Parts: sequence; C-alpha cells; structure tokens
Amino acid sequence: MILDKNLSIKKLTILTFIIMYSLFFIMTIINLYSYSRYEFSKNDKLIKNFNTTLSQQLYEKFNNLSEVSKYPLIIPEIDKLHSTLTSDEKYDIADYNYLNYLCEMMLIQSKSINGAFIYNLSGEGVFSSRNTTNSIIKNASSEEWFSNALNDSNSITFLPNMKSEDIFQYTSSNNNSLIGVARQIINLKTQEITGILLLTLPIDELLDILTKDLPYDNQILSLYTPNGDLIISNNYEINFTQYFKDFNFISNSPVIKTITNIDPYVTTSNTIPLTNWILLSAIPNTSVYTINSLYIFSFVTNIVFCSILFLVLYNLFIQRIFNPINYLIDNMDKSNIESNLSSELLYEREDEIGILVKSYNEMKSRIHDLININYKNKIEQKDLELKQLQNQINPHFIYNTLESIHMMAELNDDEETSIMAEYFGSIIRYSMNRKVNTVKLREELNIIDNYIYLQKIRFDQLFIIENLITEDVMECEIIKMIIQPLIENAIYHGLSECSSNGKIIIQGQKVCNQLLLTISDNGIGIDTDTLKDLNDYINDKNNKFKGIALRNINRRLKLNYGEKYGLEIFSVLGKGTSMVLTLPYIVK
Repeated sequence: MILDKNLSIKKLTILTFIIMYSLFFIMTIINLYSYSRYEFSKNDKLIKNFNTTLSQQLYEKFNNLSEVSKYPLIIPEIDKLHSTLTSDEKYDIADYNYLNYLCEMMLIQSKSINGAFIYNLSGEGVFSSRNTTNSIIKNASSEEWFSNALNDSNSITFLPNMKSEDIFQYTSSNNNSLIGVARQIINLKTQEITGILLLTLPIDELLDILTKDLPYDNQILSLYTPNGDLIISNNYEINFTQYFKDFNFISNSPVIKTITNIDPYVTTSNTIPLTNWILLSAIPNTSVYTINSLYIFSFVTNIVFCSILFLVLYNLFIQRIFNPINYLIDNMDKSNIESNLSSELLYEREDEIGILVKSYNEMKSRIHDLININYKNKIEQKDLELKQLQNQINPHFIYNTLESIHMMAELNDDEETSIMAEYFGSIIRYSMNRKVNTVKLREELNIIDNYIYLQKIRFDQLFIIENLITEDVMECEIIKMIIQPLIENAIYHGLSECSSNGKIIIQGQKVCNQLLLTISDNGIGIDTDTLKDLNDYINDKNNKFKGIALRNINRRLKLNYGEKYGLEIFSVLGKGTSMVLTLPYIVK
C-alpha cells in the first residue's frame, strides 16, 4: 500500500492504530486457531493411541485363551484323548477323570478362565469350573454354539454373549454373560474332528479392561461382532450398531469419525486381530474438542486491554499532540506571518510542544530583528562582495603560473624543481576544487604523497613515512584535506626539534562500522596538562591556542557526520603523539 505523501499526521496516526490493532487481532486469532488445531491434533493422537493400546490388551487376552486351548492337543498322550472321545461307549471313571484332569490343567494356566469343557461329537462333555454351583452340563449337540464350532472353517471359534444356560442344565439366578473360546480337537493323522474344547471367560473380565483409566469424561467403549451385534459396553443406553455402515473396518489401525446423527460423538474404531471383533470408542465432542478456558479468558482479556489501550493512546495523542500542533499551524499561517512577527504565541505546558512554541516565538522575534538589520546591511554587503570579487586572484592564474615554472624547469633540465612545481600544482588544484567535498581515501593519500615529497625536500630526510592503511578501506569516502593538516602538524610540532630518525605512521582500519585513521609520530610529545587543554580547544571549550587547523578538522567532521565523530589527540611527553580521526565507514 502506497500512502499519500500529503496525508496528515493525525490521519496517519489513526491509520497506523487501525493497522496495528488489525494485525494484533489477526495474529491473536491465528494464534488461537493454531493452538486449537494443535490441541485437537494432540487429542486425535491420544484417542488413537488409547484405542491401539486397548485393542492390544484385548488381543493379548484372547491370544492367551487361544494358547491355553491348545494344551490338550500338545500332550504326549493325544492318541488317548482321540480314542476316548471317539469311543461308542460311555465314559468310565478313568476316562472321566482323565478328561476332567485336562480341564483342570487348563484352568490352572489362566486365572481369567472360569470354565473348561471337553465334548465328544455326540455333545457329551466333561468340565471343570471355578466358583460355580452348577454341576450338570447339557448335551451340547443341540446347542447352536456347538454346531457353529463344528462347522467353522477355522479350528478356533470365539463365541460372544454366551450364557450359563447354554452349557448347564441348571443355572443360578445371577447368571452372567460369558465369552466362549471353542477349539476343534482334530486328529492330525486322519484330519478328522474328534471333539470340541470350550473355555469360558466371565464378561466382567473384558469390562474391567474397557473401563480402566479412561482419558475422557463420558467416554463410551463397546465391543461388537463384525455384524454389529453388541458384545459388551460400559454404557448400554447408547448403541452405535445402526451406524456400522459408516465405519471402515478394513484396517487394524484406529479410524476416527464424527457421528452427528445423534449428539455429536468422536468415534474411533479398529478391528481386534484373531477375533475380528470391533472395538468402538465414542467420546462426546464437548470432551474432545474444547479449548482451555484460561486460554480463552486470556484471549478475550488481551483484546479488551488492547482496545482500551489504543483508545487511551489516541485520546492522549489528540489532547497533547494534534490539538497543540494544529494551534501552532494556525498561528503560522502564511497570510499572517508579517502581522504575527511582533506577537507571542501562548502555550502553558513545558513539554516538547512547549519547547517548540518557545523556539517558534524566539525565531519570530529574531526574524523581526533581522528584517530591520538586513535592510540596512544589504547595500554595504553588496559593496563588500563586489570589492572582494575584484581583489580575488583567479585560480587559473596560479595553475598557469605553476605550469610555466614546471616547463621552464624542464627546459633547464632542473628535474627536481619541475617535479616540485608539478606536485604543488596538483595539491593546489585538489584543495581549491570547491565542487567536491568528499573523496575516496585512495585519492587523499595520493595528494598526501605529493605533499610529503615536498616536505622531505625542505627538511632533508628528517623523517620517514610509513603507510599501514589496509587495502580494504581504500575505497572509503572521507572529507577532503583532513589528513594533510595532521601530517603538517606532526612535522612542525612533533619532529621539527628532532635531529634525525623521525618517523610518521599512517594507519587506517574498520572498527564496528567506523573508519579510524591514525597519524602517529615519535617526536617530542605533549605533557598531560597541555594535552587536555589542546583536546578541549579543538572541541571549542577554550581559546588557549592560536592554530585553527585541528579545530577546523574536528568541526568539519562533526558538522558532516554528527557529534560522535571527530578528532582526538593522544600523547606521551618525550615519546610521541597520535591523532585519531573517527569517521563513518562509507563505501559507494
């Protein structure tokens, strides 16, 4: 979005507030949505993991029953079992005791089993059971479960919803439902079925597994046959049989589906291996997809707080900023400038607007005085400028004169004078070019080389120059002619009293996005008090010195770059002096 450049600050502030509030509101909504999606996803994983774990527990229970039912089939005297079951005669006491012994051995192997039965093909059986008053079992040949077990293509059949009356002639009044596991007793030599083995499990054993440590309130856990017949549930009031067509039982992995035909429930279903029974978990939507009430409260509180905060800030801006600014603008109206110069704008507060009004009043007063003074000085100033222009020497005259000296020296084979004239001309031309205020450090150093050459001729090898500036800062932009005065100062004030072995070092490096240029000499140095006075002088804090070069350099740096840049001098008496220039690191 491109804003109108002429848009008022008031409208811009209102627009900014609206954008900020909109962004805050959108980000808060997104945050709430992301949090809810995260919580819902976490709940989905928890539900699936719970169903998987519960299915595994049920599978282990049924698998254990399956393993126990194999016991009579793996004993060494298996042939005796087949001959006993296929005998046409009734069981004698030895056969009865033998079959009863096998039943008792199966009971011992699992505490969950409450009854073990062995039947021949005629339906006559022998059994052993726990905690039951029943002692006479039916002939099972007429029972549906018996014929189903005999005709099942699988050797083992899991029988849901069995009753004691399906097995015993007489049952107690508190007869409970049973889970049956029927296994065909097969003669491996002839591949013929010789009998049926039946194990029964109290249905309460499964109910304990289904109701233990439920993670959600009002969670319904049910076990169904593949046809949708309910086997067991912890809540018989709600039956999901009619919705079985909506579920997918192809995979053993949990499948989550929401049922909305009745009160919304999140259902998870998966098939238990071995039995092919269906474990169905149903949880009310309100128990699964809810967001923490503390988070909702925090969300609403943040919205309300930010709304109030924006209103308070806007009102504050109106009262303390916009209204005073409009008052000031009205007074500064162009049509009233001349008539308002002698009047004073009234503002009672001492805040930033008050400072602005005070400065505005002072400015009007000064302008009023300057108008009177300016008119009187205008003619005199023009006369002075005319005389000054007439007295100025044309810079081209200097260049042409130096060029003439250079050519005359060459004609007279005076190479040294020719070079001096050439170098001096380049320095004059460089320094008097008023169109350029900043140059690259490399250009400044080229002129410094010419200047040093001329000084070495004068001082006859009094000093040497060592340039330690690294190549990575050579392209930095600096103010023109700020290094030459420092080298001149080092020669005249630092090394002029030395007889020989003078040395000037020029250093330059980048430090924290700043360019530090250091000009050091090993001259006479400066004592501590004089050094302090000198640093104060170049910062306009005293007038104890006559030279203006160092002060001018410091002023130029601060005017161009800001107060944190400038010149600072360090020195030790008898050891030497270092002058450090701090500039911004600028490369274009």
